[in-house]
Amino acid sequence: MKKFVIAAASLSIALIAASGGAEARSGKYCLKNSPGPGDCKYSSYRQCQAAASGTVATCVRNYGPRR
Repeated sequence: MKKFVIAAASLSIALIAASGGAEARSGKYCLKNSPGPGDCKYSSYRQCQAAASGTVATCVRNYGPRR
């Protein structure tokens, strides 16, 4: 029983840690280098531009849902 409780707690912690995906979409700007939503974790255009520097990616405003 004790092993089950430890396993359940470990699984819960892992699921909470893996749920950071919503956080990645909550920024104001998205780094786009392919079709799809892009990497929307940037709070400023300047941050996004710095990440895009030296690549073919572009920065666009994130108009998606915010939580």
